[in-house]
Amino acid sequence: MGRAEKEQLRSNVASAIRDQIMARTVHPGDTLRLGQLAEELGVSITPVREALLLLSQDGWVRHEPNRGFRVAPIRRKDVEDTYLMWSTAEGEIAARAATRATSRDVAYLREIDQRIRDADPSDGHLATELNSALHHYVSVIADAPKLNWFAQAASRLVPLQFPENFHVVPGWSEVNRTQHTPLIDAIAAGDVEAARSGTAAHFQGTGNLLIQWLDSLEFWSEPETPQAPRGTGRLAG
Repeated sequence: MGRAEKEQLRSNVASAIRDQIMARTVHPGDTLRLGQLAEELGVSITPVREALLLLSQDGWVRHEPNRGFRVAPIRRKDVEDTYLMWSTAEGEIAARAATRATSRDVAYLREIDQRIRDADPSDGHLATELNSALHHYVSVIADAPKLNWFAQAASRLVPLQFPENFHVVPGWSEVNRTQHTPLIDAIAAGDVEAARSGTAAHFQGTGNLLIQWLDSLEFWSEPETPQAPRGTGRLAG
């Protein structure tokens, strides 16, 4: 098996384990046993170990020396922080795209946007596929690999297999159909600030939809603990 095939296998195994965590097949604090996972997934232990190490880097599991891997808790605040960083990175990517987009680039973005609006609303997988294609092409235009790395890293921390299943989040389909056109208009006009702020707000709004939905499912591993008010440390003028 070549290097690319090994990396793809590791990624597939990581996705499968992440799906188990999301589905609550395994729970926070549970030990993940390599042999059992390998048997369930029909692979050897090596890609399972590599996948768990990858998931430990992304915060889905905890690697405890001499004890193995345990499922990590998923906190609401962590998802909020993830979307703060993700929306910031995507906003900067769009701003960069606004300085580089050609008329041909804009035409292609509008073509994808039109396909999103014309798609069958019941075909959620097509909608998320087109959404992914549109944002990917914005990143291609931007040619900002470091910003894109941060955006991709943030996407791996979202407690939903994004983008494959995001269509199940209430309200997302409407956002997907209606909010891309003004972002493309800003990129086409070379309006850097509108592209930046609009895209950041678009991603932040998507995150809010996801968090509200997960709230309704009582998804979080740890209850939110209210903090006592703290002084500002400022003197009255």
